[in-house]
Amino acid sequence: MSTQQPQLVVTRGVAPPRYAPPSTGLPIDLRLDANEGMSAGIDVASVLATLDPDTIHRYPSTAPLESALASAWNIEPARVVVTAGGDEAIDRACRAFLGPGREIVLPTPTFEMIGRYATLAGAKILTTDWNTGAYPLASVLRLVTDRTAMIAVVSPNNPTGATASTRDVQCLAEAAPNAVILLDAAYAEFADEDLTPAALGLPNVIVIRTFSKAFGLASIRVGYAICGEAHARALRAVGSPFPVSGLSLALALEAHRVREQTIPAVVAAVQNERDALTHLLEEIGAKPAPSQGNFVLATFSNAEDVWRSLARQGIAVRRFSIGHGLDNALRITCPGHAPSFARLCSALRWALHTPTVQSNGETLA
Repeated sequence: MSTQQPQLVVTRGVAPPRYAPPSTGLPIDLRLDANEGMSAGIDVASVLATLDPDTIHRYPSTAPLESALASAWNIEPARVVVTAGGDEAIDRACRAFLGPGREIVLPTPTFEMIGRYATLAGAKILTTDWNTGAYPLASVLRLVTDRTAMIAVVSPNNPTGATASTRDVQCLAEAAPNAVILLDAAYAEFADEDLTPAALGLPNVIVIRTFSKAFGLASIRVGYAICGEAHARALRAVGSPFPVSGLSLALALEAHRVREQTIPAVVAAVQNERDALTHLLEEIGAKPAPSQGNFVLATFSNAEDVWRSLARQGIAVRRFSIGHGLDNALRITCPGHAPSFARLCSALRWALHTPTVQSNGETLA
């Protein structure tokens, strides 16, 4: 458990700068900087070919997808809110439950958009360190007051890959019954434990899920929130009635339908790469953090040089803006694709000037 003392950061609705990750400006053909997943294998052309022509010129309904998701989680459809990616679900939660005079507890580093949306809502942000290891439950609880309107739990956490436990979420929900516990589970498929089933029984938890990671459908922008019916009504009230296109909804519905045939192989490939990448990074002198996401965060003595070396080889990994506490870190997405992973390993060894091997330990030609 973290021994860091809680820190206080106050924001008052001032719009932050535009979101723009650092870029080298070099041509890139292997993008491992955004945690996008490989496609889960649906036939996009076939799905679109079966659509009723009315799909194009009618406003789309999220109801069929919400019903399918509710059935999978064994809950009522009224508890599911489909949104334009998980990002929009977080934005809605911040607009619905935060505002001037209200506070959010946000362990950092974590998913940058939560702080941005909280800022735009005019809330105060109270932060405590969560670099690696167990969720800093004690530090978070010390920050809870009668002004606490939301506590954010990103598990697995982005960008570190650390996880919270079911007990952590239960403790938070009980300690702050009048606050929303925002559980961002975007990477849950890759973790040892999915916190969603337990969270469904907690009345003040909003779970955020997405089709962008394990499903590999980031471009269609489909996510969803699962919560109690009262919270779901609040989320619907602050968002567009038609947040996602009919084409995207059809693709998400098909991906959900075949998930049991497609997702396990995707997850297994990523988990194997994650383990191999961790070992490789240790071997070449980096310090990777234990991760349960589809990525590995590692610190380097020369992160800027490694980042640029990979870019010169056509590979993008995530560099962080100076001043965010991750100046010496790179976050590397596991591609879930053997040839791409072999290329990544080769490029990393080249960047650190060491011999090149595949993830299975065999020497590359």
